[in-house]
Amino acid sequence: MKKLLLTALIFAVATIGYAKKTSSTYVAYETECLGVALDGSQTLVAWGGGKTRLDAKEQAMKTALNDVIFKGIRSGNDLCDTKPLVFAPNAREKYEDFFNRFFSEDGDYKKFVTDDEGGRRLNRTKELSKLQKKFGIVVTVYRPQLKEYLKSNGIIK
Repeated sequence: MKKLLLTALIFAVATIGYAKKTSSTYVAYETECLGVALDGSQTLVAWGGGKTRLDAKEQAMKTALNDVIFKGIRSGNDLCDTKPLVFAPNAREKYEDFFNRFFSEDGDYKKFVTDDEGGRRLNRTKELSKLQKKFGIVVTVYRPQLKEYLKSNGIIK
């Protein structure tokens, strides 16, 4: 009886240890709301990947904008607007040329998002491989200005 209990205990501990080890590889990298300023800008934690923190920062800024435009922010603080700016189905495909230019290296996306490196630093890093890491970056998205920009370009009404 003692051997059976001991075997069951060892099996349970091994299973829990294995589950903890493997579950970290399936982490969801959702953009999270930290807060909203009086001007309507949103402070977010967005995830980006790259070989360096600079590469990851650029990707995180694009991810934050993409989520504000197409998905809405659902994680984190409840103050952020959960509704996306663009409701039209398949808008990314419909306005593909516009959004490809917008998110390009020299695109206008940089006018509507800044990183918060001068202020708070977020020390969230997940190593994906020896060459790629995911970084959680604190960014500010200027939602009201972005909304006006999308209106002026005929993307939303």
